[in-house]
Amino acid sequence: MPVRQLTEDVINRIAAGEVVERPASVVKELVENALDAGASQIEIVTDGGGRRLIRVTDDGDGMTRRDLALAVERHATSKLPEDDLLAIHTLGFRGEALPSIGAVARLSITTRHASEPHAWVVTVEGGAKAEPRPAALAA
Repeated sequence: MPVRQLTEDVINRIAAGEVVERPASVVKELVENALDAGASQIEIVTDGGGRRLIRVTDDGDGMTRRDLALAVERHATSKLPEDDLLAIHTLGFRGEALPSIGAVARLSITTRHASEPHAWVVTVEGGAKAEPRPAALAA
């Protein structure tokens, strides 16, 4: 069999298998992101054992529109200053969790950064990313 380049869809599903083993692993990734964002309160809601719904709400720093758009791209992270792999002081940094979750589930992220006048939402479904759009979210 000849060597071939994998499609982006297949690459994302492979990465998802590494990150999304079961609903609990999704919760773990999202809670780690919340803690790394400075959250002091985290609420987790599930339905159907996490197969129908996983919602993680936190009071972390939030993301700007630009950061939100990048957060669902592969190999994008706010957790690695410069390119120094020895300077990691967070729970995770690979930049795989959100795009991997979006590759195998319907993902919606709503966030508001203090520097912006309103919240933003981005959705990813089956790996297809929408552009961030304005959203309502309590301050």
